[in-house]
Amino acid sequence: MNESASSDLTIREPAPDEAGRMSRFFRSGSLPPGAQILAAVRSHPIERFVAAVAGWPEGNIVRFRLACQPGVSRSDVAAPLIRCVEEGARTAGLNTLHYAESLADDNEWCGILRENGYECLHTERFFEVPSLEAWTRVTQFFKKYQSHIPPGWRTESIRHHPPELALDVIGDHRLMPPEELRACWRADSPGGFELDLSSFLFDDAHAIGTLLARRSQDALCVDVRVIRLENPRLRALGNSCLLHHVACRSDPVGGPIRWLRFRAGEIEHRETANLAFRMNGRELSPRHIFGKRL
Repeated sequence: MNESASSDLTIREPAPDEAGRMSRFFRSGSLPPGAQILAAVRSHPIERFVAAVAGWPEGNIVRFRLACQPGVSRSDVAAPLIRCVEEGARTAGLNTLHYAESLADDNEWCGILRENGYECLHTERFFEVPSLEAWTRVTQFFKKYQSHIPPGWRTESIRHHPPELALDVIGDHRLMPPEELRACWRADSPGGFELDLSSFLFDDAHAIGTLLARRSQDALCVDVRVIRLENPRLRALGNSCLLHHVACRSDPVGGPIRWLRFRAGEIEHRETANLAFRMNGRELSPRHIFGKRL
């Protein structure tokens, strides 16, 4: 990504002693190792960071995130930051850019990305269930059908397994970019996976399913839930095992988790919507993934 300047605004790489200040711009979500950060700096009345962009390659795609200081007009600083990311992509011989976060309809970045030529590539639906309601229903279902669970099945927390195992289980499902998944696997990752609540479902030595979840304040957010089985009855039992793994390790009354949140594609993953509604959940506002080809 290249440097540029316009009137009082300068786009530049932060100096080594400024890295700590810049990392606070992206404290709402972790960045992958090797992400390059550019800062938007105003010099008057004093030099100060007002915004930043982080970009990184992922295969043949460049992903990026924007961040802005409170009180700063996003529309004034976003365009030069985005242009720098696009120039860096061209220099690297890449022509596809994706915004790295899904955005709700009322997020100001949506309009700004559209103004800069980005289109919605994918829409995700979100569902929320009270944890007490969820764990009650999960426990009841598990007890009712426990005798039907194949004897070789078991769940194990992801803590002692590599992220590559999850990537193998997920396969071609559009759930999470590999670099984001690997970053969330690290124990020191801010906003990373709950390593004990997240789990794999094994059939003897073979992983046939996984549930990966993160804490967000008082909610447990399920980013990935996959069962690699064609039989609908066995898939239902597999989901029951993964959710029961979480329920056994959570306190729905006195614990910090008050909500269980699921996400699903707008068209694909309809089973997720059905699961949430069966638990008396409600649907939240959808979120969108934006991208552009140069």
